[in-house]
Amino acid sequence: MTDLKKIFKRADVQKLIALIFILVILYIIRDLISIVLLTTIFSYLAVKSARKINRWTKIPYGFSVLIFFTVSIVIFVTAFMYIVPTLVNQFAIIPDEVMKFMKNFPDVKKYLNDTYQNLDLLNEVTKNWRTLLESGWDTLNVIGSVLSKVLLSIFLSFIFAISWQRLRIFGTQFVNSNYPKFFTNVYELTSTFVLILGSIIEVQMTIAFINTILMVIGLSLLKVPSILVMALLIFILGLIPIAGVLISLIPLSVISFAALGWTGMIEVWILIAIIHLFESYFLHPRLMATRTELPIFLTFATIIVMEHLLGAWGLIIGVPIVAFILSILGVQDASISKHSSQVNATETK
Repeated sequence: MTDLKKIFKRADVQKLIALIFILVILYIIRDLISIVLLTTIFSYLAVKSARKINRWTKIPYGFSVLIFFTVSIVIFVTAFMYIVPTLVNQFAIIPDEVMKFMKNFPDVKKYLNDTYQNLDLLNEVTKNWRTLLESGWDTLNVIGSVLSKVLLSIFLSFIFAISWQRLRIFGTQFVNSNYPKFFTNVYELTSTFVLILGSIIEVQMTIAFINTILMVIGLSLLKVPSILVMALLIFILGLIPIAGVLISLIPLSVISFAALGWTGMIEVWILIAIIHLFESYFLHPRLMATRTELPIFLTFATIIVMEHLLGAWGLIIGVPIVAFILSILGVQDASISKHSSQVNATETK
C-alpha cells in the first residue's frame, strides 16, 4: 500500500493523471471540440495582439481588445464586400478557360463527350432528384453550422480576451486550493499546448500570407487568370504545414495548363518550387527559431495520420499535438513555452 502511495506521489505519475483528466474532459465535450479549438486560437491571437497594442500605445488592455476586434471585423467586412464580386467574376472566367483547353485538345473533348453520353446525366438527375435535393440541403446545413460555430467562437474569444485578467485571478484559486499539485499540472499541460498551438498557427499564418503575396506577384507576371481565386486558395492551403504547397499544385496546374498550355504550367511549377525553397530554407527556419520544429518526414506522417484520426482538424492541429507530446516526454525542448513565459513575465511587470 505504501509502495502504491509512493508511485502516486511521483511527479511524472501526477502529471500523467492530470493529462488523463484533460483527455476525459475533451472526450466528454467531443461534439463541441470545433468551437473549443476555434475559441482557443482566436483567444490566443486576440490576447497576444491586445498586449502588443497595450505595450506600444499605452492604451488600457480592455480598449486594446476592442481595437483588435473592431479592426479585424472592419477589415474582414471590407474585404468581403470588395473581394466577393471579384471572386464571382473570376470564377466565371474558369469555364471559358476550360472550353479553350478543350478546343486546343480535341481528343480530350471527344473523351469527355463520350463519357457524358455514357453517363446519361439527365436520366440520372431525373431518377435521383430527391437524393440530390437532400444532399444540397445537407450542404447548406453544413455551411450554416460552420458559420454559426465560427461566429460563436469569435464571440466567446472576445469575452475571454476582455476578461483575461479576471480569469487569471480566478485560475489562481484552483492552484491555491486543496489540490495544488493536480491543478498546477493541469495548468502547465493546457498552457503548454495552447502556447504551442497558438504560436505554430501564428507562424503558419505569417508564412501563408508572405507566400500568397509572392505567388500573386509571380502569377500576375505569368498572366495566369483568376488571380484572386488562386490567392484565396493558396492562403487557405498555406495554413496546412508543407502539404498545403503540394495540394495547391493541383488547381494551379489545371488553371495554368488550360490558360497557358504546357509552357505556362511548367513556369508555374518553377515559381512554386522557388517560393517553396524560399519558405523551407529562409522563412520557416527564421520564423520558427523560438518554436518547436519537427523534421519534414515527421510533419508529413503527422498530417496523414492526424487527418485520418481527426479529419480536417488533424491537418491544422496535428503538428502541435505531436510537438506537445514530444515536449511532455522531454524528447524535444518546448522552447516556445519558455519564450512565451518570459514574454508574459515582462508584460506583467
